[in-house]
Amino acid sequence: MSRPPDGPVVLRPQEKKRRLGLPKVTTGCKTCKKRHVKCDEGKPFCQRCQKYGFICDGYETKAAKAIRPAVRRDLLPKPSHTTTKSKQLVLPAVHCEVLPEKLNLRDRWNSALLTVPSAISSSPRTSAEELQYFQYFKQESVTELSGGWNEPLWQTYLLQACHEAPFIYNMVLTLAAQGRSERLKRGTDLSDASHYHEMYSMKQYSSSLRDIRQYLASGNQPDIRMFLLASLLIFIFEFKQGNLDTAVKQVRSTLALFKNMRSIKSPVIVYNHDIRCPETLEEVIIDMVARLDKQGFLLHSIQSGKSDNKVAATTVLGMIHRSPDSIAIPDDFPNVFTARRYISFLQYWGRPNFANDAIKHALRHIQELHGKELNGPDLGRLVPAQEFLDRFVETKQWHSAMDKLLKRLKQGRNSEYRCALSVKIQGLATLLVMACETGFRIDTSRNMALEEVRNTYGSVRGLCEEMLHLGMLVVYDPEFVRCYVFDFGIIVCIFIILFATYDHDLEDQVVQILKAMRPRKEGVWDSSVMAGAAEMIVRSRTSTTIV
Repeated sequence: MSRPPDGPVVLRPQEKKRRLGLPKVTTGCKTCKKRHVKCDEGKPFCQRCQKYGFICDGYETKAAKAIRPAVRRDLLPKPSHTTTKSKQLVLPAVHCEVLPEKLNLRDRWNSALLTVPSAISSSPRTSAEELQYFQYFKQESVTELSGGWNEPLWQTYLLQACHEAPFIYNMVLTLAAQGRSERLKRGTDLSDASHYHEMYSMKQYSSSLRDIRQYLASGNQPDIRMFLLASLLIFIFEFKQGNLDTAVKQVRSTLALFKNMRSIKSPVIVYNHDIRCPETLEEVIIDMVARLDKQGFLLHSIQSGKSDNKVAATTVLGMIHRSPDSIAIPDDFPNVFTARRYISFLQYWGRPNFANDAIKHALRHIQELHGKELNGPDLGRLVPAQEFLDRFVETKQWHSAMDKLLKRLKQGRNSEYRCALSVKIQGLATLLVMACETGFRIDTSRNMALEEVRNTYGSVRGLCEEMLHLGMLVVYDPEFVRCYVFDFGIIVCIFIILFATYDHDLEDQVVQILKAMRPRKEGVWDSSVMAGAAEMIVRSRTSTTIV
């Protein structure tokens, strides 16, 4: 379309595109096929991809087939209950200092990162092979680790650390190669390329561990931040390999080194949770370690049938978590990041906490089915009525603010909306645990959380249906990643439903969702392990009655 200086718009007929005289691509690597260019078919990776800086995804075998079926959104089950509207509960007045309307925790965090270089665009080394893996980590692994969140640790700090510590760089290459191998295997591609990625990953992992030992033996003052970051990467690698014990021991050893270097005299690290965002690299990493720790160590007990001690049975790394007595929930959340920051306080109220109480209850149920006794902390802790009421008031305020945010984000249905659905499920799981007193009991005959559930969802079953409905929206979304995600997600939230209701239809949906997640892992939770545990519980209930 062109416009003469003083005349009407003139439409020119669109010329038919002519195909360049290039050969049709029927063989070659997957990357060249997608780019519709001629592949030199070099093994294990083609030279054309390496020359132009593309990630060569190897060659497709005859047996390779896509295993993920297409999902129709119109077939997703919807809650069958009818939401009942009733008058608001009259609650005792709670003094809360309302946060300013313009407070945006994400902006505060971003302002603290202004002195940090932006995401590194170049590899610390020049090898074409290393560059491919480094590019894959930036483009794919970072997004997977963050689970779709804008996490500065993965997207900025870690890439900068690659230029400062060789063992960090080697661990990044390790995870990139591991991720590429897993991706090919998920597509049933067991070709030489998948095996090559796996072998390369192990080679770089060994190099990283050797570099760490040499750095410690050099006599230089070590940078504890780099060791903390490396320990998180080692945890991820070992856990993805199925070595949970090794992964946990590595992080514990690094925390012991951290205590010595910071002259911490207490036998365990005490982490004081703060609603503010961490501002320094050390605070960011410690915050990540604490988020990993407070997920609970009971997955290890479910897998092995034992728990080492009372501390380990409650947390992953044996840290002590302290939260403020109360927090001021805003009337509305500016973004999902802020909403997640607040719900984490409600999820992990005190120690023991709601989430771990529920998991301990689940573990005792499993062990009783097998005629075993749980060796660990008291499972029936008594919660003071006022303490329970305070947490319930905050939980109700959180849901009110979260619903407003979800309503705004629903129109876009982008990545932030998908993250918001997961956070909402976490909030509903917290309310469910409070309503059912799962794993604990309150020092009063009136459970206001249960009253709220009945007023809003009709019944506990109605709340469970809502959680399962949102869970299916998340899991069957085409953008849902079935790989390792560092942070707490929805695996445990869906699993807890088994201990709130004995409805066979809901139990089947729980198993269905957990199976649909596989092979996704979240923090210390493995969807495959939890799906197997859920199936075992459902089967046992048909022939066993727990009193």
